[in-house]
Amino acid sequence: MILEDIGALNEAVKLSGDRQLVPFSSVHVKMMELGPFDKAYLEHLDDWAGMLDGMAGLGYAFTGALAGKPMCCFGIIKLWAGVAEMWLIPDANLTTVARSFHRVTKAFFDICMEDLQLIRLQVTVHTLNGPADKWIKRLHFNEEGVLRRFGPEGADYKMYAKLKEPDHYVGKTP
Repeated sequence: MILEDIGALNEAVKLSGDRQLVPFSSVHVKMMELGPFDKAYLEHLDDWAGMLDGMAGLGYAFTGALAGKPMCCFGIIKLWAGVAEMWLIPDANLTTVARSFHRVTKAFFDICMEDLQLIRLQVTVHTLNGPADKWIKRLHFNEEGVLRRFGPEGADYKMYAKLKEPDHYVGKTP
């Protein structure tokens, strides 16, 4: 499984040199300059570092680094057979590497779908975070609805999902 081998994962997403994925640590988030949505989200959690480390322990989590500086932290948690949820905390300056970030993200999604045998990958996006909303749609996620007062800051979030072909089932076919 590629997700369990950081070297194979970097090779699969075509990262090398000063651009690498490394195992996640909540310390990486402390090293990043956060944008307003991520800052507000984390400020409303009593122990955000513990929560992120806990989420990392439930699935797979990585940090995208540029010349040793964390540019984003992200992970995936398998909820049950065929279904997983991803999370992402970007550095405010992630736009400086937007093209490679987009390419790596698309490759990472494909790896997750294959390695974890997913039929559904879901994410939530703050309803007022226009750039994140636009980006997740560019990755072919479909909006499914609004989760009212979902975030720790009391904000509304949109649920998005990316589905594998409709004729792909896990286990017995219906």
